[in-house]
Amino acid sequence: MIKNKSNIAGLTLIETLIWFAIFAAVIAGVFALYSNSRNASNASTVNKELSTIFSQTEQLFASEDTADLNRALALKMGVFPKSVKVSSAGVISNVFGGTINITGQTPSGFTVTYTNVPSGEVCSNIVRSQKAVGWDTVKGKAEATFDEKYSITQVGAVCGDNGGASTGLEFVRLGSNT
Repeated sequence: MIKNKSNIAGLTLIETLIWFAIFAAVIAGVFALYSNSRNASNASTVNKELSTIFSQTEQLFASEDTADLNRALALKMGVFPKSVKVSSAGVISNVFGGTINITGQTPSGFTVTYTNVPSGEVCSNIVRSQKAVGWDTVKGKAEATFDEKYSITQVGAVCGDNGGASTGLEFVRLGSNT
């Protein structure tokens, strides 16, 4: 006598596929939250670093010519915060896997460059936060001025769209002791 096997427990193929689809959606959501959190944290780190570099450079060169200012001198003088990574060759890396550089401009100006900054929201968070620091301009995919002409439209032009190619940001201080 053959018995009907309808009492055997298990998942059908359709149930299994539905389970995998739900699992994949949950994993994708967790990954998106992690990515957003990481980007916000990295932008915050860059904002702190840029503020420190700005204030340290302003203090050190308050009445000096910045013509000889470069990455090596800035490292010796303690301009860069301890959070940055410095290789044995003196290359300074940022949290995005790019580099950080500083150059002087006579008589008292200086430029700080961050490379490999994610475009869109991360970039715009950095640029908007630096408005209050004291920079004169920022250059990326375009240029924005931190004066009465400043607008969020300029920031959008500097940073581009989310998901676009990364960009370099060049923050410029025209002159602090002129």
